[in-house]
Amino acid sequence: MLRRRRKFLEEGYNCALCQDGTEETIEHLFISCSSSNCRWFVLGIFWNDAGNIFEKLSTAKQAFPFAFFMEVVMIGAWCIWKERNSLIFNGKAPKLSTWKNDFKLEVCSHLCRIKTSLHDSISS
Repeated sequence: MLRRRRKFLEEGYNCALCQDGTEETIEHLFISCSSSNCRWFVLGIFWNDAGNIFEKLSTAKQAFPFAFFMEVVMIGAWCIWKERNSLIFNGKAPKLSTWKNDFKLEVCSHLCRIKTSLHDSISS
């Protein structure tokens, strides 16, 4: 395992998920990365190419059909982060189906923090 972490560290600061040679910045990992874009697509979130990260969030929020946009973004980003770390530290290859299952489990564990009136629409 130590060898695997060293390998990623020696390769520089490039994104581990998409491995297209792009530097892993916050914006890349959570918005521009092709791997994370697949995850957002599943959730119905589409990022605008123009503007800074705040403008992208604002535009995506306006297009999102439900009132719980930030909850979905925060849990989705957390699951992307865990998937990235699982690849780097445990060598576990990213899979969309695994990510979706992890996302659903995270949502269920956060329902107590989310308005009761939103539970039915979140569950669907």
